[in-house]
Amino acid sequence: MAKKQSEILSEEQEILRAEIKLITDKGAEATDDEVTRAEELTEEFKAKEVLRQKALKREADVEEVMRAALNPARTETTTPGAPTVITRNQRDPYENLMAVRSMTLTSGEVVSRALDAIEQAPEHMDHDAREQATRLVQKSGKRQGALIARHILLTGGDEYHAAFENYLENPENAQRAALSLTSANGGYLVPFTLDPSIVLTNSGSANPFRQISAIKTTATNTWNGVTSAGVNAGWLAEGTEDSDHTPTFGNIQITPQKASAWVFGSYEVLEDSDFATQLPMLLADAKDRLEEAAFTTGTGTGQPKGIITAATTTQATAGVATYAVGDVYNTQAAVPARWRSKASWLGNLTIINKTRQFDTAGGSSFWANLGAGMPEQLLGSSIYESTTMVGTTTTGSKILVYGDFSQFAIVDRIGMSVLYEPMVKGAAGRPTGQGGWFAFWRTGSDVLTANAFRVLTVA
Repeated sequence: MAKKQSEILSEEQEILRAEIKLITDKGAEATDDEVTRAEELTEEFKAKEVLRQKALKREADVEEVMRAALNPARTETTTPGAPTVITRNQRDPYENLMAVRSMTLTSGEVVSRALDAIEQAPEHMDHDAREQATRLVQKSGKRQGALIARHILLTGGDEYHAAFENYLENPENAQRAALSLTSANGGYLVPFTLDPSIVLTNSGSANPFRQISAIKTTATNTWNGVTSAGVNAGWLAEGTEDSDHTPTFGNIQITPQKASAWVFGSYEVLEDSDFATQLPMLLADAKDRLEEAAFTTGTGTGQPKGIITAATTTQATAGVATYAVGDVYNTQAAVPARWRSKASWLGNLTIINKTRQFDTAGGSSFWANLGAGMPEQLLGSSIYESTTMVGTTTTGSKILVYGDFSQFAIVDRIGMSVLYEPMVKGAAGRPTGQGGWFAFWRTGSDVLTANAFRVLTVA
C-alpha cells in the first residue's frame, strides 16, 4: 500500500532530526559549518512540519469523502451504459528525495526510479542519450549503478532544472535549498539530461573516441579493471593428471583527471543573452575538443593517457620518410587475430586521403566507401578521423593506429560542476564589469591491452 504524504514527510523529518542530533550532541566541539548546517536543517524541519500539517488535513478530508461514499443514501447511481473512465497514475521518480539523498532507499529502488526518470526526461534528450543513460545505470555494477542512479535523481527533476536555470540567469539570488543537492561548494551540478559525462556528445569523425572506445563511468575516484592473458588449453592423455591452466591476472587502474573551462563576459552580455540555454552547449563543445586531443596524445600525467602514448607497439614503414600501400597491409597483419575482427583505423584526414589515393582502381577491396552515415572501410575495417594525429610523413611521425578500440577505456567521473564568479578583476585588482562561469569535470583514459593495437610509425 502506498504511503501517505504525511507519513513520507514524517520519515523525512526523522532523518533531519537524526542529523541535527548528531551535530548538537557535539556541543562546543561542533564547527561553525556544522552549526550553520544544523540551523539550515532546523529551518527545513519546520517547513516540512507545515507541509505535514496540511497533508494531515487533506488526508482527513479525503477520508471523510470516502466514508460518505459508502453511505447508500448519499451515493448517486450512475446511468447504465455510461462510459467508464480509468485514470492511470504514473509514479513520480523524484518524490521523497530526502530518502534518496540520505541513501536510506535500497539500491534496487533507486535504480528503478532512475530508469523512470530517464524515460520521462525532456524531449531534448534524444533516444541515443536515453539509451546511454540506461546503460550507465544498469551495467555499471550494483554499487556504481546505484550511485549513478542517485546522481540522476538528484539532478533530474523539474525543480532542479528550474533552480539550475535560475542559477545561470541570476546566480546571486539562486535558491539556496537546491544547493543541498550538490557537492559543488556553492555551485551546481549540471542536470543529468545536459551533462556531457552522461549524454555522450557525438560530433562526428573529428573526435570518434567516444563512438568506438569502451566507455566506463565511475562515481568514485578511480576505476579498476582486471586483465588476463586467458587460459591455455592442452591435450590430455587418458588417466593422466592435467596441468595447471590457471590464467595470470593483472590489475589496471584509471584515475579520472580534472579538466576545466572558464567562460566569462560583461554583465550586459550575461544579462541580455539567453546564456542559460547556451552555456551547456558551449561547455560540451569545449569538453569535446579538449578530450579529443588528450585521448589521442595525452601523456597520462595530469591528463588522460592517449592512444598514441599508451599503444606502445609500433610498426615501422618499409621506406624511410615514406608512406606506401604495403605499410597498410603490414600494419594490419601485425595485429593478433584475436583483435582484428573488431579492429578500426584511426588517422589524420591528410593521411586518410593519402591512403585513399593508393586505391587507383576506385572501389576495390582495398578501400570501401559505404555511403552516408557509415564509416568508410580500409581492408575491411572502419576508418575514423582524428584531428590531433599528425598529418606529415617525416621520420618518427605516428600516422595510423590500427586495433580493437574496445581495449581503449575512457573513464568518466560522473557529474560536471559549474561555479559562478560574480566579479572578474583586472591585473590591478579592480573590477572589470564582468562575471564568469567555471566548469570542471573529471575524465581519464588508458589502453587495457597494449597488444590489441599497432601504431604505424614512419621510419
